[in-house]
Formats: sequence, C-alpha cells, structure tokens
Amino acid sequence: MEVSLLLSLLIFFTLVSLFMGLFWAFAGADRGYRQRLQKRLNQLKGLEERQPSDSLLKTDAFSGFPLISAGLKKIRVIEPLKTLMIQADVSWPVGVLVLINLLSGMGGIILGFLANGVKGGLVGGVVGLVVPYRILVSKRRRRVKQFEKQLPDALDLLVRGLKAGYAFTVGLQMAANEMPDPIGIEFHKTFTEYNHGQDLNVALLNLCQRVPLPDLKFFTTAVMIQRETGGNLAEILDKNSSLIRERFKLRGQIRAQTGEGRLSGVVLVLLPPVTAIFLFFLNRPYVMVLLEHPLGRLMALTAMGLQLVGILLIRKIVNIKV
Repeated sequence: MEVSLLLSLLIFFTLVSLFMGLFWAFAGADRGYRQRLQKRLNQLKGLEERQPSDSLLKTDAFSGFPLISAGLKKIRVIEPLKTLMIQADVSWPVGVLVLINLLSGMGGIILGFLANGVKGGLVGGVVGLVVPYRILVSKRRRRVKQFEKQLPDALDLLVRGLKAGYAFTVGLQMAANEMPDPIGIEFHKTFTEYNHGQDLNVALLNLCQRVPLPDLKFFTTAVMIQRETGGNLAEILDKNSSLIRERFKLRGQIRAQTGEGRLSGVVLVLLPPVTAIFLFFLNRPYVMVLLEHPLGRLMALTAMGLQLVGILLIRKIVNIKV
C-alpha cells in the first residue's frame, strides 16, 4: 500500500512539473518571436549580423514569476549555477534549469524505483539531478576549448589593426565582425558594453567572467596594464599570440608521446569487465560466485574500488598540464 502511494505521488508531481514546464515554454514563445523579429530588422538596417540575443541591461530575475524568482535568490547555490549558464552560453532563466533538474530527478526516482525499489529510486534520483548539471559543464568545456583555439587568430587580427593605426577598441570590433563564434560574439559583447559607456577595463573583466580561460586573463591583464603605464600593445599581443601557439604545439607533442600510456590505461581499464563478460557466457557459475556469495561481493566491490583508483592514477600521470 505504501509503495503504491509513493509511486502515485511521484507520478503526480512529475505530471504537475511537466505541465508547468510546458506553460513556461509556451508563455515565452511570444518574447522569442519579438527577439527574432528585432534581430532581423537590425540585419536589414545593415547592423552586425551576429547580434547577441541578450540585452546589456542585465536583470536579477531568476524566473518569469516574481515569487519563484525571490525564492531562488535566497538559495546560495543558484548564483554559481547562473554563472555556469552564462559561461555555457545558455540563455534560459535559472528557474527553467531548476525545473529541468527537478523533472530529471523525479524521472530518475521513478525509473530507479521500478527497477530496484527504494534503493534504486534514491540512486536514480541522484543521477537524474546530476545529469543536467554535467551537460552544462560539458557544454562550457567545449565552448572554452573552441574559444582557446580561436584566440591566437583573434590576437593576430588585433595586432594588424594596431599596426595599421587603429585604436584598440576598433580592432576589437574588427575581430568581432571577422571571427566566428564563440569568440566573435564575445568580443562583440565586450565592444558593445564599451560603446554604451562601460569602462573598458570593466568590459574586459566581464569578458573574463563569461569565458574562464587563463590565456584570456593574460590578454586582458596586458591590455589593462598597457592602458595605465603605456607601451607597445601590438608587440605585447603578438608575443602573447606566439606563446599560445607554442603552448598548443607543446601540448600536441606531449599528447603524442603519452599516447602509449593512454592506450595502456584504456586496455587495463577494459580488460577486467570484458573478461568478466566472457566468463559469464562461458562459465556462468564461476562468475555468479562473485555476485551471490557475500565474500564474492566483497571481492568484487574491492576490485571495482581498486580499478577506480587505477583509473585516477593513470589519468593523473598521462594528463600533463602545460
């Protein structure tokens, strides 16, 4: 009776959350249409083709509903989550992401409960809550990596503009117009902030906040120091670009030289589970001892723990930071 009641409550809350998510999605459809229309009008007027979708007027609203937004502001973990969304270039309100996490967690609880009872429900709920966050982290990592690859070319473009006699901000606008995304759109946001009256140092610091990349911090620090003390900015940026390219070259050499170690790590990681699968089909009673006998389960868990430790050690050895 208690199990049926728990399952009914989970299904009820899942359906309610799903209906709320659909309502939020369709409630914002008209706003998205107006943004697309305004973007198209700007293109017809000859403005930048890659106009940012967000406004310079930043808002603290975490949701379209004031009551929910006020509640989310009181949760400390929401602010880092909002920063992560900005760095991953996700323009949803934080409330939508929280709703997605709740739906994912409830879905994990239901699937885990149906598969393995209460314990499975707890594990499924934790996995369901973590999956959307990990997707955001992965999206931010890919975006930062793409930005890092484009940064040397963008610096070269800035250097050519400075040597031709243009101001730094003009070179920044040129790089924003010429470079593809994501560096083009980020430079465009920085130039737009400066063009609307923001101090250049603050605009550059905002750029570093949106793109957590050490090389970008070196670039912004060099620009800010040059604005205070003077010097040949073109030469500084040229050396910075060369340094980034040399780091890419060294990273490639290290990856080539550690290829054998990484391949050995993959073989060592896959060998035990693959062997267990083969033995399961060839001699099932021999393998079932590890699952049915208490001592066998202890040995299997110990082996899995040692396997995890080995994976971490091999990864630590072959991943050399440059």
